Amino acid sequence: MLRSRFAALRVRPAHRDNQRAAPRAEEWLLIEWPAGEKEPGKYFLSTVPATTALKTLVDLAKLRGRIERDYQDLKQELGLGHYEGRGWRGFHHHAALSIAACGFLLSELSPIPPSAARWLSKLSRPPKDFRSRGSPEATGTARPQLDRHQAVANRRADHRDPQSMSVLPPKKRHPVSMTQ
Repeated sequence: MLRSRFAALRVRPAHRDNQRAAPRAEEWLLIEWPAGEKEPGKYFLSTVPATTALKTLVDLAKLRGRIERDYQDLKQELGLGHYEGRGWRGFHHHAALSIAACGFLLSELSPIPPSAARWLSKLSRPPKDFRSRGSPEATGTARPQLDRHQAVANRRADHRDPQSMSVLPPKKRHPVSMTQ
């Protein structure tokens, strides 16, 4: 959890206002002043509505840090920065796969390697009877309790084996003919 002190007030920015017919609209000025510092460290201007709460202003200002951290993880740990091709199409495919991998890992809420090693011991293990989706089931059906036909040990036991028969005609000598 990051902590800091913030102040917010409405200001009217003045940049080349002598060339404007009307003054600019008011904006939020958000000031971050970390505890123990002699003066404020960061300043943010925002055009969000005047009724916006201070907590929302701080969340929006600090969102950039989260985005930059996610982009750094995407470049370094998920391979977005490893593309060495020259074409747009290749980069687009590479970026799409990197972003898909990032989305999958975020959806699984698992840490991204190499920092994942310290979290592996904290992850819960699946139960012993867990069967992943798509794995073969001994009964031949994904959910045997939902199968309307009972599983048969030998599914071909109730069918007769077909008689073996030749697919070639009997050997006869035919005259050879050719057409052009």
